[in-house]
Formats: sequence, structure tokens, C-alpha cells
Amino acid sequence: MSSKLHELTMPKWGLTMEEGTLVSWMVEVGDTIEPGMQLAEVETDKIVNVMEATFSGVLLKKVADEGDVLPVSALLGVIGDGSTSEADIEAFIANFGSEAPAEAAAVDAPAAAAAPGGIYEITMPKWGLTMEEGTLVKWMVETGAKVEPGMELAEVETDKIVNVLENMHSGVMRRIVAEEGDVLPVGALLGIIAEEGISDADIDAYLAGGAASAEESACSAPAEEPVVETAAPAEQLVPIAGMRAAIAKTVSTSWSNIPHYMVTVAIDMGKADALARSMKEAGTKVSINDLIIKAAAVAIQKYPLLNASYADKNITMHRDVNMAVAIGLDEGVVMPVINNCQSLSLPEIGVKSRELVALAKDGKLGKAEMSGGTIAISNMGMLGVESFVAIVPPTMSAILAIGTVKEEAVVRGGKIEVAKMMRITISADHRVHDGAYAAKFLAELRGILEAPEILSN
Repeated sequence: MSSKLHELTMPKWGLTMEEGTLVSWMVEVGDTIEPGMQLAEVETDKIVNVMEATFSGVLLKKVADEGDVLPVSALLGVIGDGSTSEADIEAFIANFGSEAPAEAAAVDAPAAAAAPGGIYEITMPKWGLTMEEGTLVKWMVETGAKVEPGMELAEVETDKIVNVLENMHSGVMRRIVAEEGDVLPVGALLGIIAEEGISDADIDAYLAGGAASAEESACSAPAEEPVVETAAPAEQLVPIAGMRAAIAKTVSTSWSNIPHYMVTVAIDMGKADALARSMKEAGTKVSINDLIIKAAAVAIQKYPLLNASYADKNITMHRDVNMAVAIGLDEGVVMPVINNCQSLSLPEIGVKSRELVALAKDGKLGKAEMSGGTIAISNMGMLGVESFVAIVPPTMSAILAIGTVKEEAVVRGGKIEVAKMMRITISADHRVHDGAYAAKFLAELRGILEAPEILSN
């Protein structure tokens, strides 16, 4: 390939990323490119990331179109010298990937390779065809920490970009081999994750030569016969990919690893509904969901364990109430976060909620909006659902499932009255708190929502 030309490829953000959607180009053909310049928006699973330039030149050609779903390392465009001829550019594109056989092993090798007996390697990943080495900037976990798939393990710098290395296996961080600041080639061993029960001796033996033996065994093992599935003509197999695949992975991990319990309470929302309506009439847009978020943030001040999380036999107490709000899209559900709810006023929560909904519908949610949640809320009341059970998101210990507000007959003082009732079900992590604690929290939340005047102050 010409030394004057550089390929612009689909980046790999995280170990689980296999493809991305080119949402929009942020530069035009003929624009001068400098390192750090924003080139394009790329959607991966539920997040829109901005792809930045790592070298100087001129954008000579766009190969991919907006809306294209492309695998990692696919050619998006060509950057080079402005004097390069069209013939050279076309030849460069035609020859792109001709070196793939020699590099395929490095590109396709998993960054955390499995070993016999539940030992897993963490290795320097290969983000893009041109990456040859990376700098381990910072470890984000310590030896002895329990890790789960999707957990952030380390920050790795490639050229001028710092990427986050994500975990692919459940287990315990047993060995940190590479030190912060080390510059290491692609595939270099960074650390070891092992399942419960693996001894230090097993890991020592593996590091001393078990890896090579494992590779030889894998190479000599007979290939399994492919399994051919036949479906009836009326059936259709729909591959799980993109956002649906991300959701499947997240809920499976959560349901498998978090011991859930659920508690439900019925709340008279008559005064809360009246407050929301009066604020709207006064020009302040506030929804029932906003009222619940603010009320939950207030109640958590008395019951802070609902805002805590479990990790490696420890409970992390979070100072700020960062509410992850479930937003339903055609492709699935996203959960952007409203930060510092305990410090925000009710109108400010309303504004932030609408901003996140707009970003979600436009596919503009970034990592900043999708990270840092400490408790979650999912509201299906607008769909007529009276009550339901939600799954606790990873890294949190509770989620509130909100049902519809509907008129019901209730008995008060021996008389039947009509009240606007709503049911909230909390799903929670039994490792962090118990049902009685959650019931007290819900009682506090009910008291606030049934006398919501303090929320408007």
C-alpha cells in the first residue's frame, strides 16, 4: 500500500464489539485532517461514539455511507496526500485487506483467551488493522476483585486515543502481569482471570507452560462436525445482533449473578397527579415519572443501601443518586442516566428527562449519558401495565418498576372511595439489603408521593 495513504477503518471499542453503524460523517472529502479531529459518529450496541483521527492528511474518499452496518476493521475511508491520483486511491481500496491472511490471527484472536480449568488470559487487544502496540495507562480493577462480563478492566492508549478494555469472563482477577505505563505489543499478556477454586499452583503451572500446551491441544483436537438445523418452511431464524444482542447479554448476566427479590406497594397518586398537572398549567413540564425520580432521591437519603452496589464481597455506598431511566425504542431499551438527582429540583429533572428521551430517539446517546447509574427506574404505566417485575441492571442493587395510574375503589374509614392508585415493584439485590429494608424504603417513597408538596420546593 502507498505510504502516502492511510486506511480509515471501523474501530473496535471494547472486547465484545463486532460491528458498528456509521451514523454520520463529520468531515467532507477534501477536508484537511489533524490528529484528534472528529471524523464520524459510530453507533455500537446502544452508544454513539465519536471516531477521532490519529494522523494528518486529507480525506480523499468516503468508502462507507451513513447508515452502513460494518464489521470491525472494515474500510470507511481513505486519508492521504491531497496530490494523490484517483487511480492510486482506487488501487489502494482494491488492495485493502490483501494482507489480511497474515494479520487475521492477530485481528481475530480474542483479547481474553480461554485456558483449561477456568483460567483466562487478558491480553493487549488489537483495535484496528494498523495497531501494533498499546500503552497500559491504568488498571481499573485490583488483584482479588470479582469481575463479570462487560466490566471495565483497564485503560489502554493507542496512538493518541485512550480506550477501555472490557472483560469477557466471570471470575476473579488473580494476577496482574503488566504494569501501568508498560508499552506492549498486541497479544501480550496483561493479566489472569480465574474461576473460583483455581489454585495459585494451577495458575503458576499455566504461566510456566500450560498456555502452549493448551494451544497445541486445541490445534490437534479433531474438528467438531457442524450441526445442521432444519426449520419448517413457515419458521424464520432471526440472528440476534446489535442492541438486541447487548440487551440479551446484560440481562442474562444480571439474572444469573444477582440474587433478586421483589417487593410491591400501592400508592395513592391523587395529589401527585394534581401537582404535575398544576405545574404544567403554570408552564413547567413535569411528568409522573419525574415526580417518582425526585421522590426516590429524597427517600434514599434515609435508606442509602438502595443506592449502593455489590462488588467482590464489598458494598459500595454511592454518594450521588444517579438514576438510570429506561427508555423504550423500536430496537430495544436504553438506560441513560440523570446524575445527582438528590441535588436537582423537580423542574430540572423534568428538563433532563426530556433531553435524554430526545437523544435516545435520535440515536445520539454517548458513553457520558449511559454510564454511572446507581439505581434504575422503568415505567410501563403509559402502556397500561398495572404492575411488572424488572431485572436489576449490573453494577446496581435496585430498580423501580412503575405501573399505570388508574382509578380504583378503595376502602377508607369503612367507606368505599375512588382513588388514583399506582403500584411500584422494587427488584433488588439480596446481597446488599433485605426485603424488610426495601419495604421501609417503599413506605417512605409512598409517604412522599402521597404528600408531594415538598417535591416542588
